[in-house]
Amino acid sequence: MKQTKTQKMKGFTLVELLVVIAIIAVLAGIATPLILRAQKAGARTEALNNAKAIAGGLVSFKSDRGAYPCGYTREALESSGIDNLPPGNDANAYLAQLVATDVIDSETYFYAGGVKGAIKGDDIKGTSDKLLARGENSFAYIMTENEEPLTDVSSITPLVIAPLKKGGESPTFDPSPYADKYVYGAVDGSGKVGEIGKDGGATSKGRDSLFQTGTDSLFGEEIPVIKAPTGIN
Repeated sequence: MKQTKTQKMKGFTLVELLVVIAIIAVLAGIATPLILRAQKAGARTEALNNAKAIAGGLVSFKSDRGAYPCGYTREALESSGIDNLPPGNDANAYLAQLVATDVIDSETYFYAGGVKGAIKGDDIKGTSDKLLARGENSFAYIMTENEEPLTDVSSITPLVIAPLKKGGESPTFDPSPYADKYVYGAVDGSGKVGEIGKDGGATSKGRDSLFQTGTDSLFGEEIPVIKAPTGIN
């Protein structure tokens, strides 16, 4: 009797099935880190572009108002009728001045993908509780002591930076979102990438750290104070 096509076909043996499963597992193990690396690189690029945009906005704001956002620029804006600035002295409160004056026209520029708690701004900004609300800004804002704004020292002095873990005078950064790297927007309006050290600090070529004081400091004689964004981490 002639065998049919169906009768000639054989199923996988257990050994063959185990080999196939093993190959799939190996391929998945290779592919997963590559996918995660690509995702982090994409998120970092977006954050870098946004840091550059914010830095450009800060430079423009200073040209118009005489200083980077601070307490007395806030007072001047409120005196001119702007009444939707959020209260406080965190990064959101200061950077909101850029949006309130339309120097930056969308809250989405303040988003850094991969940062825990970060959300893209909804551009609802008519009231103080909606303008750059919790989570809508992922970037730390750099000032000096006593809530004073930075004065320009170097073209690569950082103005905003992410992903912050802890602010203050000795900031640390989260290595997870961007594969051990941080991004920042500089005084010259550029965006830059640096390495996060094992201690969580921001490293800087030729310096002990990005925020070192004294010799070769990017901040001259000023002590940088990093204002954390609200709703992050």
